[in-house]
Amino acid sequence: MMNEKGLYFSRWKGEKLPIAAFLLMVVLAIFILGMSAEPAYADSDVGVTIDDKTVVFDGNLGAPFIDANSRTLVPFRGVLEQFGGTVSWDNDARIASVVKNGVMVQVPIDQPYILVDGQKKENDTAAVIKDERTYLPIRAVLEAFGAGVAWDNTNRIVVIHTDGTVPQFNDSTNQSVPADGELNAMWISYLEYMSMPKNEAGFKAAVDKMFDRCKDLGMNAVIVHVRSHCDAMYPSKYYPWSIFASGTQGVDPGYDPLEYMVEAAHSRGLQFHAWLNPYRVTGYGTYWNQVAANNPVKIWQSDGDPANDRWALLHKGEYYLNPAVPEIRDMVINGVKEIVENYDVDGIHFDDYFYPSVNDSDPSLWFDKPEYDKSGSTLSIADWRRNNVNMLVKGVYEAIKSEKPKVVFGISPAGNLANLRSNSAYFVDINRWLSEDGYMDYIMPQLYWGFETKDSSGNLASYAYTNNLNAWINLASKGSVNLYVGLDMANAGSNVPDKNATSEWLRYNDIIARQVMTGRTTGKVGGYAYFRYEFFNKTVTQDEVNNLTKVLKQ
Repeated sequence: MMNEKGLYFSRWKGEKLPIAAFLLMVVLAIFILGMSAEPAYADSDVGVTIDDKTVVFDGNLGAPFIDANSRTLVPFRGVLEQFGGTVSWDNDARIASVVKNGVMVQVPIDQPYILVDGQKKENDTAAVIKDERTYLPIRAVLEAFGAGVAWDNTNRIVVIHTDGTVPQFNDSTNQSVPADGELNAMWISYLEYMSMPKNEAGFKAAVDKMFDRCKDLGMNAVIVHVRSHCDAMYPSKYYPWSIFASGTQGVDPGYDPLEYMVEAAHSRGLQFHAWLNPYRVTGYGTYWNQVAANNPVKIWQSDGDPANDRWALLHKGEYYLNPAVPEIRDMVINGVKEIVENYDVDGIHFDDYFYPSVNDSDPSLWFDKPEYDKSGSTLSIADWRRNNVNMLVKGVYEAIKSEKPKVVFGISPAGNLANLRSNSAYFVDINRWLSEDGYMDYIMPQLYWGFETKDSSGNLASYAYTNNLNAWINLASKGSVNLYVGLDMANAGSNVPDKNATSEWLRYNDIIARQVMTGRTTGKVGGYAYFRYEFFNKTVTQDEVNNLTKVLKQ
């Protein structure tokens, strides 16, 4: 989509890192252990040490295990008594209690929270009773007493230090250092352009400032809008000048913004990925009354030629290019080819704007259903629409590779797989894209939820960060497409609805840093992109930004 201020020295370069970063690394390693759908129970090989003394679990105590939420649960008395706590059990209330050094921690069974001296602290897993034994979430409970906790991946041991120091290990799973070639990219959208000067000197100065800031934040790439509304931030054969170049769509700004941005990025060691929306014509930032007379959509709407009347469709008050029309597909592909041919871009990037949501039972909302009805296709209408998008994506990929094979093509779809597979929106054939060659080089799902997001039943949601990440890792393993992850700085410090009593984004300020660290520990994520530049400069996000920057600069 953390408040601790103490510092320890890192083992890697001697830099100082927040305590929270180390504690959270425990979670990251434990996440990886729990990636299978089935938890390990009493026959688990998970061990526990307290101040370098091994906790012995016999048949009467039970044994630690990794639960379905990727958290380590331990036998109540077996660990807490050796930790030095006084334990008790309220059978009527089903609450386990531990007291140590004047602090009381109460752990209700089957509830996603603990009570620390009566104050509720939400957790992303719950204590359970299994085989008549009580098991508690070890990290949440012991950190409430100020203990340091870490995961020794080599030996599969939870290591606890009662003095609060966080154990450190040299195995690669515990290291949250970037892999060679890790992408860290800033999304810079047309929304940034809206507040930028529309004269050459002012625009270039604003670009310089943005790119300098990106470099200072630890980024190595920028993903920059060059076509957001059937327009262009460069002189195009197919699209009019963007409103964001000169202030008026169709008006030449007198210089080439894209040329300057590519050069400015490369001079700072930043990759430049050109970001395009293939189908959107109007919407926020460019409404119909702002569309230029030489925009192809306005031409088609007024030229008296019925053959092209449905090449663009008015849907819910906005215009979209019609994905069912071969001429539209050719225009979009040609628009990509001219960028790759004429500019030294490192990549071409599409986001999640493909089909809008449709309703095939309502003529005002069925969008391109008339084209389907005329097509004679034997596919369902949903699969026919997916095939329309597939033909475009495959055509773009082939066009890029035929011109410059080293230029990468990637797509950043919506991150909730259940929504993405809908039969009424997007029409993204994600299974095919990630299992067959020839569609893209990378996929970058927008995983914009925190670790603790719950569903309507109050359970940890399938789209909560770790669950969602694991689902995408599994999907990407079907083929050779690289997996990157899109993260959302707009959430930081905000009351993002997540079905918790207090939003996770208000309780912590290193969620995005932890999301990166979690991805790194899997060894399956090749990079990250961050939405978007403006939010890295908001007062409310600065703690989150600073914590992320420390991780990126490791």
